[in-house]
Amino acid sequence: MFPKIILIDNYNRCNLKCSICDHKNMTRPIKYMEIPLYHKIIDEIASESPETRVWEIYFGDPFLCRDMPERIKYAKKAGLKDVVLNSNGLAMTWDRARRMIDAGLDWMYVGIDAATEETYRKIRVGGRYDLVKRNVLEYRKMSPNIFVQFVETEINKHEKEAFIKFWHEHGVSVKIRPMVSWIGLIDNGNNNPKEKTDPCYWYQNSMSILNNGDVSLCACDLHGRFIQGDVRTRRIKEVWSEMQSRDPVPCKTCRDWDAASAEYIARNDDV
Repeated sequence: MFPKIILIDNYNRCNLKCSICDHKNMTRPIKYMEIPLYHKIIDEIASESPETRVWEIYFGDPFLCRDMPERIKYAKKAGLKDVVLNSNGLAMTWDRARRMIDAGLDWMYVGIDAATEETYRKIRVGGRYDLVKRNVLEYRKMSPNIFVQFVETEINKHEKEAFIKFWHEHGVSVKIRPMVSWIGLIDNGNNNPKEKTDPCYWYQNSMSILNNGDVSLCACDLHGRFIQGDVRTRRIKEVWSEMQSRDPVPCKTCRDWDAASAEYIARNDDV
């Protein structure tokens, strides 16, 4: 038994204050994951399940992590098959992106969430819409393995089709997903009265490892409020087995399980 997805909190600094994210209220120290711990995690994944999808960033931006290319290179050399990053694209310069690609990165995901400057400013607070678009288009020239993400909200939903059309015209695939509340920290407009008693997709399939080695409840537990174990001195497999045997209390009232799905829309050449 091993997670299908592992998120690694290599560096949790971000350069935006997005309205749809609670990172701006981060309660954990901003720090790098120490290399020995990172190597321990990667080595175990490579040994147990090299096909596990590994996100090399959890709540931060990878282009602010000075040694991210070296971390990716270590993971790929260890034999990992699916190493990915997510970014807001603001610091994704040509040179930095080239280093990630050359290190062996399999996929890049860039959150934009808007088709106009006006809407972008409301969501991606502190960002530069034209710069991010340019950075994505430059990345696409170097590698086809990139998705742009659109988190659908009341603010931007009227722009969804325009977003898909623009990026498909430029040969970029699109990921559409619902907004989450980060386990009740912000209002995502989900007032669904239906109660789910089973753990959601994220809890059942993914493990989120914080930069100190603690394992948070799920991908929405960015502050590490609900620690499930740690991988500093224990194996991922052991912690995962214990997690799967529990009935986590926060899951009983959380509505983010409703937003665990995503729609992937391949660009026109279907790559």
